[in-house]
Amino acid sequence: MNKPIPKVNLHPASCKYLKLGHPWITEDTYTKRFPKEAFFLIGVDEKNRQDVALLINDPLHKTVKARLWSLNKAEWTLDFKDVLKSRMKAAIDKRRAPMKERENIFLINGESDELPGLLIQLLKDEVMIQYYALFWKDKEDLVLENLKENLPHLQEIWVQERNFDQAKSIRSINGKDSSEFTLTEFGLNYRIKINQHYDFGIYSDMSAIRKNMRPYLEGQKSLLNLFSYTGAFSVYCLGMGFDKVTSVDLSSKYLAWLDENIALNPSLNSSHHTSLCMPSERAMDKLISEGAKYEVIVCDPPSASSDGNKVSNAIKSYETLLPQMLELLDTEKGKIFAFLNTHAISWNKFEEKLKAIVDSSKFKNQVVIGKRFKLNEDCLPLKGFHEGDYLKGFLIEFKRK
Repeated sequence: MNKPIPKVNLHPASCKYLKLGHPWITEDTYTKRFPKEAFFLIGVDEKNRQDVALLINDPLHKTVKARLWSLNKAEWTLDFKDVLKSRMKAAIDKRRAPMKERENIFLINGESDELPGLLIQLLKDEVMIQYYALFWKDKEDLVLENLKENLPHLQEIWVQERNFDQAKSIRSINGKDSSEFTLTEFGLNYRIKINQHYDFGIYSDMSAIRKNMRPYLEGQKSLLNLFSYTGAFSVYCLGMGFDKVTSVDLSSKYLAWLDENIALNPSLNSSHHTSLCMPSERAMDKLISEGAKYEVIVCDPPSASSDGNKVSNAIKSYETLLPQMLELLDTEKGKIFAFLNTHAISWNKFEEKLKAIVDSSKFKNQVVIGKRFKLNEDCLPLKGFHEGDYLKGFLIEFKRK
């Protein structure tokens, strides 16, 4: 006979946020009384004496002590294995259409697919599993079984775990040390290198955003790609026929990787591309002094970065970066795509900051901050869960005369 699921009282605020769509129970005085050995918990609204949620216990996590499995009581008696199988299949089936356009895609996006703390990314014939909730390690066999059933073509499965210091460890299910191969995104080739560097070469959560940006890039001819990494935006714009693309990054390793990516695409004209290995601020000073102008500028700074002399966070860095970008932007048809990669700053706060920077610059009253570019397609955020809505972008233009 199965043991009854322990019931635990929840903080009134936790009950409120669960009903609003937030799927985490973070550490508080109530969670200190959660039994550590149970897998499932039934969360109880103590005030109204109601069972409100079936939770998965996560006692070893630093801050998130339980994660929502279901608010639907009809599911509470179902076998975990069966529900997991159903949810994984549904998540992967939702991605079948975008898989026809690109080989890099998030098959499972954690909470928004009702699989809390589990991210699974397809990279051609290989997948990267990421555990952000520690209980998935004990369910790994079930996850692998469902993956292989839904994607029988898989050649390799990698598991990436993060410890409490956010350090990464990557292991292969088959015992490989590393992997290197080429995948395609929207008909363009990119080199992927797993377990050779800190990252593997492309940020797939940006892929659908690139696709959504395309109508705004049509007819443009020049790109400045700041914090370019391995150059997905640079390759994308070269593929659209841009005849001047400048990529800026602090890392010579990543810029060499970008050169590899360009070489993987024989249709691209490498003479239309230039790399600058230096901080973005210094690169833009150089370009401004040369009288350069660009029709498109993409800026996606890391959440925290260092040029060797100072450390700055992304939103503060825009205080210097945005006026420089406006100086370099073609005033007739130019477009800036400014991104921020953190859930800690809301959409409104990011927009207010950009407007404040413009208003304090010489470009006051000349600039419009317009369309938002959000996570979508394979990385849809969950309503009420701001932590999952981390990637934010705005289109910035000069007012049209």
